[in-house]
Amino acid sequence: MKRFLITFGMLLLAAFGAMAQEVNAARLVLEDTTYVNVELGFLSESGSLKDVFDPDQRIMGTLEASSRHTLGKVGLYGRFGYGYDYSRGSTWRGWIDPYETPFMLADSIPGPLSIEMYSMEAGVGFPLGGGWSAGLDIGYDVGLMAKHKDLRNKNTSMRFRISPGIYWQGRQVGLGLDLGYERNTERVEYSQESTSEEHMLFDIYGLWVGRATGFAGAENRRMKENDRFIGDFQLDLSLGNVSISNNLNLFWMRGNQTEVGYNNQQFGTTRSWTWIDDLDIQIGEAHAIEAEVLVSTMQGFRPLQRQELDPDSRIRVWVTYGKPVFCYWRQMHLEHVQYTYGTTWKLRFALANESMSHAYTEYPHRFSQTTNSLLSTVGADIPLGRQFTISPGLAYEKAYGMVNNCSEYQILEPLMLQWDYWDGDNWHGALGLAWAAPSGRVYVQGRYGIMSNQDFSAFRHGAVLKVGFNF
Repeated sequence: MKRFLITFGMLLLAAFGAMAQEVNAARLVLEDTTYVNVELGFLSESGSLKDVFDPDQRIMGTLEASSRHTLGKVGLYGRFGYGYDYSRGSTWRGWIDPYETPFMLADSIPGPLSIEMYSMEAGVGFPLGGGWSAGLDIGYDVGLMAKHKDLRNKNTSMRFRISPGIYWQGRQVGLGLDLGYERNTERVEYSQESTSEEHMLFDIYGLWVGRATGFAGAENRRMKENDRFIGDFQLDLSLGNVSISNNLNLFWMRGNQTEVGYNNQQFGTTRSWTWIDDLDIQIGEAHAIEAEVLVSTMQGFRPLQRQELDPDSRIRVWVTYGKPVFCYWRQMHLEHVQYTYGTTWKLRFALANESMSHAYTEYPHRFSQTTNSLLSTVGADIPLGRQFTISPGLAYEKAYGMVNNCSEYQILEPLMLQWDYWDGDNWHGALGLAWAAPSGRVYVQGRYGIMSNQDFSAFRHGAVLKVGFNF
């Protein structure tokens, strides 16, 4: 989902993703595969056509090493990834993922921003007999984000995931199930080097409703904690020259934000659930159909609190009264289908419909937005000899059914910057070139993408280069 889940630059990187781990680690035993892959990547993007959280300019470098090995009948997988992202002109970025929660601290001063990410993953699958296998997948990620201009926010994040799974493979049918738990924490702390100028820090509650206060260093720290529970079901069918694979993901997440300090002030809680269904159909060698449906709902709650004097310590602490008040609601939908034809030459047609509705209530006022867009895409993979492949693509995005109930109670500058980006029709163009050595041990992939609004008055450019080595 271009607007709400990934930026334009990450969309380019997604088109050149490295080898991915199996969804269910128990499926590692299905293939007797051994490889070591090392991949270096570089991304650059810039332009004025952007979301409010996107920077004016951005460069990013990545390193990923992954390995898969079979010891007897046991399948093993491991991956390490590192990424460094540096951007200019970033603003309103209080969290690493600003769409994860409607509650955020942010400032309005553009400045350089750096994000550093470390990612580790390991998986093991082993047979149980009778077509059954079991597996375990573990992942651990660490992230650092820092702004290099007052006000300066420094973010540190951690994500830990563990997911056991089981799989049964018959002659024509495969069934799999894995359950998982993920723990994510992120801490943000604001600071200021210059004392000659007062800076404003914004406490945002949802749909850019919030308040601005003068910066006070000791009071501007926050901790976000998320617990996510995962259920994943796989169905694989082989019917002659037709193979069908379906993957259903279910996620339920609860989140909480508190002050980093002794009195534990509460800022907001969230509850969300998401289900994603991915269907792949392969008919012979020349026809492939991919379909995806995503539905996600989030609810946000704010506590009723006030400061009171603790009679024992003689220190003022925050006291919570009653249950948190329901104040925010968001629902997102995505329906996507793609048809690919060809064996050596491949032609792709895709259609994606995306919609989001969200509302925030600060009694007696209610603020709401609705966005809808339809993205149609045509692309191709054209081999040039045995080692080169060229991949052109063109897409058009049509916005429809747009509703924005803005008022003077909201922070209008970021609200309208974001809305101007969402409420428009855009063209997307891309051209990719890939080269692989005859041995298959070395490959190079490059891609250039451009996005333009309807009247070609605003653009955003992006380029990706990846070099990989297989051993």
